[in-house]
Amino acid sequence: MLSIGTQKSDRITTITNTTWAEYISLDLPSKRVSFRNGVITVLSPGRNHELIGDYIRAIIWAYCRQNNIALFPYNQTTLKEEGKEGKEPDVAYCFEIDKDRPDLAVEINLTSGSIDDLTKYQYLKIPEVWLWENNKIRFFVYGDSGYSELTISNALPNLTCDRITTIVNSCFGKSVLEVEKYFY
Repeated sequence: MLSIGTQKSDRITTITNTTWAEYISLDLPSKRVSFRNGVITVLSPGRNHELIGDYIRAIIWAYCRQNNIALFPYNQTTLKEEGKEGKEPDVAYCFEIDKDRPDLAVEINLTSGSIDDLTKYQYLKIPEVWLWENNKIRFFVYGDSGYSELTISNALPNLTCDRITTIVNSCFGKSVLEVEKYFY
């Protein structure tokens, strides 16, 4: 088992040689828990992780309000491919109509995760995934050969990586309500 992190950063615990049954029996409110290849990863999000997630949520809500797009939150709902993969996204939504799986999942990777998170989402067949790493966001869309990178969102047309990165970095440390000034 390995744990790292500080109060403002994330704390990660990795448990190896586990089973699917052990994974689904866990009840860890306020933690992000994932499973892959017998490894359970438990993320206790730090303050900065939560702030970035809230800014991205605010951006999605403001964009949808401005463009009259219905949205249905998934947020930390556990997404599963029975017996194989399990993942709790930081932010997740369906657009236009409610569905069994979200159209978009967002991962904030400050001290954990990486582009390898896409592998988990690939098994779950999530159409679009956004990854926040190194103070910027990247968009990925799922296709026949896995995920490919985009600069403009498929799920939210005309929303670009550069625009989200600019908004989050400009608002960081300020009220989440600051996001709205970028949409009106």
